[in-house]
Amino acid sequence: MIAEGKSPDTVIEGLVKTLKAKGHMRLYASVLRGVLRILETQKSKSGAIVTVVDEKAITKYSKAIKHSLSQLSAETDPEIKIDNTIIGGFTTEFNNVLIDNSYKAQLVALYRKLSK
Repeated sequence: MIAEGKSPDTVIEGLVKTLKAKGHMRLYASVLRGVLRILETQKSKSGAIVTVVDEKAITKYSKAIKHSLSQLSAETDPEIKIDNTIIGGFTTEFNNVLIDNSYKAQLVALYRKLSK
């Protein structure tokens, strides 16, 4: 209904009324999570997203970025996002698949391994 242009408020109100009428309000959170997952999937189909720490990283990792895009079968030019919290490296996302080559992910994995 949201994809057809109905107001999200109207859709949520209708969902709540239906769940209350059928006695299924405990399912409300699960249903909302499912809806959000579907909406995120539809949004991400627009193209690949590459996240880097800064503009220099794009040229530094260009071969690796192209390789990860080809692994994901992303054929269009990716959207570039800057995120300094990844510390270094890059992430590539397409069709809800994430290839995380960031320093942040490697440091978190190392921390978890050492803290076991």
